[in-house]
Amino acid sequence: MIEVIKEMVYSKFKKKFNKKASLNLSIEAIVIVVIAFVVLGLALGFVKGQFEQITDTSSSVQDQIQQQIMDDLRRSNNKLSFPSDELTLELKDEEVQAVGIKNTDDQSKFFAVTFHVKDGIDFADFISGEKMSLATSAADVKIFWDNDYREISAGDTDIIKFSLTAPDKQGTYLYKIVLWEAEDSSGAGVTEYATANFFVKTS
Repeated sequence: MIEVIKEMVYSKFKKKFNKKASLNLSIEAIVIVVIAFVVLGLALGFVKGQFEQITDTSSSVQDQIQQQIMDDLRRSNNKLSFPSDELTLELKDEEVQAVGIKNTDDQSKFFAVTFHVKDGIDFADFISGEKMSLATSAADVKIFWDNDYREISAGDTDIIKFSLTAPDKQGTYLYKIVLWEAEDSSGAGVTEYATANFFVKTS
């Protein structure tokens, strides 16, 4: 009889203990989930903050470069201004750059730029937004820009932004920017107005 009573007490205690253990495990699981969400929220907030900071820094640098270009055109009689003689980029990196143009004539004219890259003894012509493979190195290159003619009044300046995708093979590449002047927005009577060269070094 005593053994039966002991067994009943033990069974009742065991059930109670199991319920308590299950409750403890449930509470622990909830706490872990809450902590995980808090950590995730903090991590996302940190990443967002870093991304916004990088974006703001990049925009600030772009603004400074554009201001540098405009100042150079105002101080000089240059028709075309590019802020660097050499760009160092990782393979296939895409970078936004800007070139400044100035109408040094005494009347309003229409202007556009084209981009070219040295391929062997000649320069190959870029088509805006289209990838091109160089014959001498088999490297793929690309530049995207607004190639429409724009009217600029006498003595005024303008900025043309372009996106340059670095070659996918290591080396040093010579690029050329050509500024064209025309009689109207269709490009009638187009003549070369100015040129500028720069190097792209990939690593």
